[in-house]
Formats: sequence, C-alpha cells, structure tokens
Amino acid sequence: MYSVMIRIGDARKIKRKTFENSDDAEAYFSKLCERRTDYPATVVLAERILVRKKFRIDKNHKGERIIIDEEIA
Repeated sequence: MYSVMIRIGDARKIKRKTFENSDDAEAYFSKLCERRTDYPATVVLAERILVRKKFRIDKNHKGERIIIDEEIA
C-alpha cells in the first residue's frame, strides 16, 4: 500500500490518498509536486510507513519558489 500526502503551509490538515499500485502513486505524487501554492508545501510518497520520496516547495522573502526534491534511500 502506498500513500501520497500533501501539507500546505503550517496547516495541521494533511490531504492523503492511498494506492495499491506504485505507478498510480508515483503519478499522483508528480501531479501534486507541480501544484502551485502561495505558501510552502511538502509532498510525501510513502510505502506503508517507510517514506520513499519527499518534495518540498519553499518561498523565500522575495516570493520566489525554491524547489527541493529529496530522494530518501
């Protein structure tokens, strides 16, 4: 079972969707990574309880987007 989660800003709410197929989970993860937000966001792809990928979108004080793709080995 794969889970894809997104958290926008400092909100406590996390949007989560689960998948049985890894290809579907990867596609949804990629879709969320392209999402535009006015706040920093974090997207996580996990297999059961093990985090596989983490994608963070930060905004600096000038309003520019800084994208960090963290591959977790």
